[in-house]
Amino acid sequence: MLTIIYRIIVLFFVVLLLYDVFKEKKKTLQLTAAISLIPFVLRLLMIK
Repeated sequence: MLTIIYRIIVLFFVVLLLYDVFKEKKKTLQLTAAISLIPFVLRLLMIK
């Protein structure tokens, strides 16, 4: 049960970061959001 809640929270952050990547106009801020997205995607897939 806790794993499901954990994945939902991580999915929420992944969606927010993806939204930020596509809505941001500055390339540096897009790159920053994309780099910070990587650990969240790995956590969502349960890859350590």
